Amino acid sequence: DTIADYSDLDWPEMTWNFACSTTETSTWADGGRKFGELMEKATGGKVKVNIYAADQLTNGNQSEGIQALMNGDPVQISMHSNLIYSAFDPRFNVVSLPFVYDSYEDADAKFDGEAGAKLKELLSEYGLHCMGIAENGFREITNSKHEIKSVDDMKNLKVRVAGSNLLMECYKRWGADATNMNWSETYTALQQNTVEGQENPLPAIDAASVQEVQPYCSMWDAIYDCLFFCINQNIYDSLTPEQQAVVDECGQKAVEYERYINRSSDNEIKERWESKNGVTFTEKADMDIDSFKKAVDGVDEWFVNELKSQGYEDGQDLVDLFTK
Repeated sequence: DTIADYSDLDWPEMTWNFACSTTETSTWADGGRKFGELMEKATGGKVKVNIYAADQLTNGNQSEGIQALMNGDPVQISMHSNLIYSAFDPRFNVVSLPFVYDSYEDADAKFDGEAGAKLKELLSEYGLHCMGIAENGFREITNSKHEIKSVDDMKNLKVRVAGSNLLMECYKRWGADATNMNWSETYTALQQNTVEGQENPLPAIDAASVQEVQPYCSMWDAIYDCLFFCINQNIYDSLTPEQQAVVDECGQKAVEYERYINRSSDNEIKERWESKNGVTFTEKADMDIDSFKKAVDGVDEWFVNELKSQGYEDGQDLVDLFTK
């Protein structure tokens, strides 16, 4: 992906710190790197981007990573998941409603369309300019006990779930013993078997080597996460409209690149886990997906009521953008 040379736009010399939650080798970090390359080219080297993976500027704390972005210091741009944004505003959980995306294409259509525009509007309330919506992907479930084929297989399974009240509610309805912990602590918990399972997209699991301690993986595509690729609004506003257009173009290209590499690694990951780690995969077609759907029937009404109780009146409108 190339971009024209816009170095004659009188760019200020700037270095931006990019933060993401996943490791150095993740597709998120690669998306940040791609953005850095494109910006450096477009500005003739005036704007540089440093990559800080694993939220290392905030000691591994993802929520603080977003707070640092809102402050514009020490983070100026970041890719963080909607799940972590939900700690600031529970409306961001809408992305995680179960079984609302039929495919990657369906997800793209939603995030590049009206639903995505609404999310960008919410982000702007927090002083953030969203350059595009990248992907974490479909969250597949792994565990160390047995194959998960139907909702009965989830009974009392100790599962680490990302911090989101909607996710916790879904897992409760699926009968799991759901627990919330930082991603950076999860590997050890799985290794010591204090937690038996976790759910994440394959590339994120792979980047943290979790497949080494999780022999079963079910490809159920129940929940999808996106990544908000944002720049601090004040920094964005310090640029001319012409410069802003370049930032947006580079941002959109980086998002498209990240989505592409995130998706195209799935087959390679599966083959490697099977041969190297002995992971047993259960495909969606071999699962009783209806049993899972039934168990979470009505969770969107629960979500809308949850938002109402917290003073947000736009819950139903938001849900409609994702479920219609």
